[in-house]
Amino acid sequence: MLIKFNFKNFKSFKNENTLDMEATSIKEHEYNLVEVNGEKYLKVSAIYGANASGKTNVLQAFNYMKKRILVNDDTIKNSPVDADNLYSFMINEEPIGLEIELLAKNKKIYKYGFEVLKDTIISEWLYLKRINTYSIIFEREEKDVKLLKYKDRFNVNDNTLFLNLYSKLHSSDEDFTNVYEWFMNANYLDLGNPRFETIINNRISLKILSDEKYKNELIRFIRTFDAGVEGIKTTPETIEEIKNNNNSIKVELIHRTEEGELKALPLELESNGTRKMFHLFDFLMDTLKKGMVLFIDELDAKLHPLLTRYIINLFHNSETNVGNGQLIYSTHDTVNLNKETFRRDEIWFAEKDNNGVSKIYSLSDYKIDNVKVRNDATYNKDYLTGRYGAIPVLEQFEININEGKESC
Repeated sequence: MLIKFNFKNFKSFKNENTLDMEATSIKEHEYNLVEVNGEKYLKVSAIYGANASGKTNVLQAFNYMKKRILVNDDTIKNSPVDADNLYSFMINEEPIGLEIELLAKNKKIYKYGFEVLKDTIISEWLYLKRINTYSIIFEREEKDVKLLKYKDRFNVNDNTLFLNLYSKLHSSDEDFTNVYEWFMNANYLDLGNPRFETIINNRISLKILSDEKYKNELIRFIRTFDAGVEGIKTTPETIEEIKNNNNSIKVELIHRTEEGELKALPLELESNGTRKMFHLFDFLMDTLKKGMVLFIDELDAKLHPLLTRYIINLFHNSETNVGNGQLIYSTHDTVNLNKETFRRDEIWFAEKDNNGVSKIYSLSDYKIDNVKVRNDATYNKDYLTGRYGAIPVLEQFEININEGKESC
């Protein structure tokens, strides 16, 4: 479970910002929370903001951290992870700083982070929380690592994270394994990227052929928002036949016609929303059942607001969110920006100033005339009228009908 995510100098975020999943003391929607060891945490956070405000960069900062931790040595040598990152504030020669505070599956709380500048690790650390203080597991300055729990020292490559290296060499070490596996199980979906969406849409789980329970659960899931679906047909019907079918699977959803007949419709001819929900199924179920963290950029794209609310409710409802999974997503969906759906500490805004520097802030912390927002406010209306900031500033655009005309 994610407790806090601190990040700085990543893309449009120059200063340190914190996405905090610890519940505040506000008394609303208690069922939206999960309690572990006496502490309460959020199961959902929605990030709003104008286009180019930086809300996507929050999610990408986490994805960058995950990729950096899980990357293998060959990938580092052949394609530095930093190649896909834009250093907006590189002129300052300041490193990217990333830190996660997490609750692992063994109920221990860890704080792990690192600083990286131009593919070189500047510092790295891992702490374990004991009561109200953190004890050091290891600390690193450039290549020098002090592993205090074993009173040992290591010298590592300047572009390799010690967490990555030590977790592979000493898989029996519970602390390192817990943190490393937490990142392995966390997922990031960039649904605002057409190329990534194409990859997701071409992904079909083989369990649809081999696991009847999985297939029936998928059908029940689809029927919750498309009651006309009667079943799923696959070609081929077994894993053994895939090799004779160029390793491809054709999926069709079975509908009942007005005449009462059953007709199979290829998945690619279904609505964008149905296809998106079909392909999100595995990620949603894994997160809900296994207690993972799921980051989604532009969750609401091609989804009706009621479908978006349906997904949110899956996480809020303890009967469906049996593993206490967490959903963190960016959105423009103001239909669900209301007090009936969210606690104020679940709503976040991203805003960029005139210097191109982004920041995020929670509605529960936001003040208007030095007064915090009340829980009976009309969140979506107040947001769209600019009371919370984080909206686009639009200027008048005029078309010169004479421009481009040749003079007679």
